[in-house]
Amino acid sequence: MTINNKTNQKVTLSDVGKLAGVSAMTVSKVLRGTGRIPEETRKRVQAAANELGYVTNQLASLLAGASSNMVGVLIPTARDVVYSDILSAINAELRPAGLRTFIGESYFDPAVDYEQVSSFLSIRPAALILHGGIERKAETIKLLKKQACPVVQIWDVENTDFNINIGPSHADAGKLMAEHFLSLGLKKVGYVGAELELDICAAQRANAFEDALKAQGVDLIRCVAEDLPRQAEGGEVLTRRLLDHYPDIQGIHYLNDAMALGGMRVSYERGISVPDSLKIAGFNATSNVHSVRTKLTTINMSYLDIGTKAAKGVVSLYTGESVDRVQIEPIVLERGNTT
Repeated sequence: MTINNKTNQKVTLSDVGKLAGVSAMTVSKVLRGTGRIPEETRKRVQAAANELGYVTNQLASLLAGASSNMVGVLIPTARDVVYSDILSAINAELRPAGLRTFIGESYFDPAVDYEQVSSFLSIRPAALILHGGIERKAETIKLLKKQACPVVQIWDVENTDFNINIGPSHADAGKLMAEHFLSLGLKKVGYVGAELELDICAAQRANAFEDALKAQGVDLIRCVAEDLPRQAEGGEVLTRRLLDHYPDIQGIHYLNDAMALGGMRVSYERGISVPDSLKIAGFNATSNVHSVRTKLTTINMSYLDIGTKAAKGVVSLYTGESVDRVQIEPIVLERGNTT
């Protein structure tokens, strides 16, 4: 298809107004949702805008000093599958409220986190949804306070620095898995994880797991790395390392399900029977969605619920309604056939 630029000129407010039989000012008020405009006129303007393919100039509104209808959502990485449900639920809840999202990744890097937050704030967003579990720079916190932008934090309810904080208790998650391992009578337990220096929430889970084991006289053997991915390949490397030094390990708890699957591969390669000779458990329940025979023991929660609550929190802050500042998402231990 050939596009003829001469016949595809930019549509203006005046063009919409002419088709709808109103002034450009009325069109502007309708599209911005301001002023007392009769419903019939609003419908006529919207129909004209749709017919002409008019797109609202958000930049012009920002230059005029108005806040946008955009909500910035910052996640650690799009590779983390738990955020697909969270993002889907956020969008499903915000769209009917007339709010739109734009998404960034921090990679658990405080410097990147600052850059993303600064970029978000430059378009005067209606609110921000930020992931927790990161040691944010003092400059980032200062910037957020100075701009007075409403912030909903997800995935962290231990560090409650923002307007609304939603997610699981990672300390409780670590303790829950430790109680499961103890109930199995395990005496030699390992932990496999990565990037714990960057991910505060993962570190909280690991620490709580270790503390609960120690309280019952069981020492934890940690095998972690900061330079490996939190994926199956990272789980494979660290599991080999752990088993090379402690071949008689009885159970391993992994940072997440992906790393646990890597550990499962190593156990199969070495002829180690799971769960008879080695118990394996993960976290986040992402591996069991498409599983057929092997169901990993893991900790689950409703990611859709977290996203929905976050979006509702944004709407509440946007409209001035009261809402609970800390909302703890329930967790459940799902025992599969790996422990």
